[in-house]
Amino acid sequence: MQIETTLLKHLVPIQQLQSEHRQQMANKSHLLELSVGDELSSNEEHRWFLYLLDGKIDLLGLNQPPQLLRSEDSRANHPLFSEGERKTRLVAQTACKIIRFEKQLFNTFLDQELISGEELETIEMNDVEGNLFNEIMHAFNMGELKLPSLPEVAAKVQTAMTNPETSAEDVARIISADPAIATRLINAANGPLSRGVETIASIQSAVVRLGMQTSKELVMSFAIKQLFITKSPLLRQRMHELYDRSIEVAAISFALSKQSGKLSPDHMLLAGLLHEIGVIPLLSYIEDTGLMFTDESELDEIIRRLRGVVGSMVIRHWGLSSDFLAVVEDFENWQRDTGDELDTCDMIIVAQIYNRLKHHQVKGLPKVEQVAAFLKLYPGKQDAEFVKHVFEQAHEEIVSVMTLLKM
Repeated sequence: MQIETTLLKHLVPIQQLQSEHRQQMANKSHLLELSVGDELSSNEEHRWFLYLLDGKIDLLGLNQPPQLLRSEDSRANHPLFSEGERKTRLVAQTACKIIRFEKQLFNTFLDQELISGEELETIEMNDVEGNLFNEIMHAFNMGELKLPSLPEVAAKVQTAMTNPETSAEDVARIISADPAIATRLINAANGPLSRGVETIASIQSAVVRLGMQTSKELVMSFAIKQLFITKSPLLRQRMHELYDRSIEVAAISFALSKQSGKLSPDHMLLAGLLHEIGVIPLLSYIEDTGLMFTDESELDEIIRRLRGVVGSMVIRHWGLSSDFLAVVEDFENWQRDTGDELDTCDMIIVAQIYNRLKHHQVKGLPKVEQVAAFLKLYPGKQDAEFVKHVFEQAHEEIVSVMTLLKM
């Protein structure tokens, strides 16, 4: 089947690929023609990205009311089935055309673009690091590197939010399926993330108070905790330390954003939790393959060098906003300066510096008041006393947010 490659510029996540790879995806695509009443299930189609080209369908989730989707809806630019979702089916309400693309082919092309990018050209590796890198990239190509799936409740909320007709009631119904996340969202609406006067007790009220976008990002932030789990006794401590470090940076980023009135505090919270997300697949791969390291510092160095590249894979795999790519790749680049406008990565850099100062990890650390990211956050404030005041003022908020994330 011939398909217009211009269409692929609008399809998430295929639009991320370079034009020649989009062309090859188009050449290898398959067209499915459905009659009224025909069904497809996410379990049977889990190896494919499916998009509605023409017609109307009902999407049916487990214990969820039907969701009508038309080909002209903006939601049709996203895959019909969420990543990791195995309990959804679609039913054709009219004659339909559905285009299908192989996920593994997409991942292969994305991998090729990543490892040919400038970010890897500057990485120098010794033989051990280089061999592990090659092994990991080969595993990724073969589908053997387990990129973590976006937790189910977060994936469902993210998909629902692509439909402009989704209501607070719809989002609340999805969240209610995960009691732990639901409880934490209500606590957030009554606690440090929202200063509402009246106490609320329902999920829908929490979503209304927080707002749809904030609710989505908080659900994602709360759900991510389950990814920081390993069965390996040898790696368990590392995973605990990774999560503790991530929630500290997330809480600091949230507090600084709220205090300065710049950027979205909830977006900063999620960015802080995700900044080292690339470490999780690396630790999982080491656990699954039984790789042994006689020198812990060697493992630390390999993780430090590879986490940005693998983190980019995860962000793309989840279809998250592109500012998170800069975060996972550049969060320790103290000299980073992309211009006058403060961005997400700048906030994470400032949070990183503060967190290291708090833990007395000062080796190689610049003075925060001389870092471009800090100067964009607080223009003209270059004295050490102001810096001290900023962090003292943020302390209470940071503790409150960390408490919420540790629940």
